[in-house]
Amino acid sequence: MPLELVAVIPAFFFALSGILTRRGMEGSNPQTGSLLVVEVNFLFFTASLVTVNFSGLGFSWYWGAFLAAGAVSPALSLLLMFRSIDKIGVAPTSSLCNVNAFFGAIWAFFILGERPAPVIWLGIAVVVAGVYFLSGGGIGRVRPRDMLLPLSSAACFGLAHTLRKLGFGGHEPLLFEAFLQGLAAAVAAPLLFRMGGAARPFALPPRSAGFFVLAGLSQAAAQMTLLYALRGGMVAVVSPVVSTAPLFTLFLTPILLRGRERITLRLALSVVLIVAGVVLVTSNR
Repeated sequence: MPLELVAVIPAFFFALSGILTRRGMEGSNPQTGSLLVVEVNFLFFTASLVTVNFSGLGFSWYWGAFLAAGAVSPALSLLLMFRSIDKIGVAPTSSLCNVNAFFGAIWAFFILGERPAPVIWLGIAVVVAGVYFLSGGGIGRVRPRDMLLPLSSAACFGLAHTLRKLGFGGHEPLLFEAFLQGLAAAVAAPLLFRMGGAARPFALPPRSAGFFVLAGLSQAAAQMTLLYALRGGMVAVVSPVVSTAPLFTLFLTPILLRGRERITLRLALSVVLIVAGVVLVTSNR
């Protein structure tokens, strides 16, 4: 089995974290949820440092790559996504943000020198098309200039993958690398939300707090398994596999949100496209 297929694990945990965050927002708001999830993620990796052997660890400039990755995503990518939702709505934002797999491959092409085979580019296109349809498809009458915010969010998400891959040159323990990006996100997120004018009154009833804590732990699991997949695989392959998170959201929603999702031709086509795309990007061996 290709190592990149491990990326389905962070896709699952990203989806789970998103759904748990939504449950928490029933008595709160997106900004409170996102900030608490980021902070819980950071605290988890801080506590995990007790298991790291620091005896052979010395300062490395590669640490900067993980610090930059944490600041770029989730901190900056979330800010841009929320501002896009405020400006053009949830559906167009979701559809446009899901092109992050392309950005991941493009950043890796120019920064890391990755040269994916044509079949991988085809697979990325198929995955993006599947996720696009799964997200509802269509962007309505969104003006081209209004697409800048969601596309910038997608670009930040893709850039973070490349920065993490770049940071592996330092050969540090995975837990320590996860701590570095968690630290940057925990510091940058509140500053960016306030500077970007996206601050909202802090609302944290006990029930919401519980869901946000679980979402933060799911986020930590996603980040850890993502780092593992990126360390051994190409960004151009890992990125589209991680982008299948909406597929897991589809199946988890009826269970955790107690909703009902009717299987339509659009949903069936989306699933087929996503699975076919993953097969293509992971089969070029």
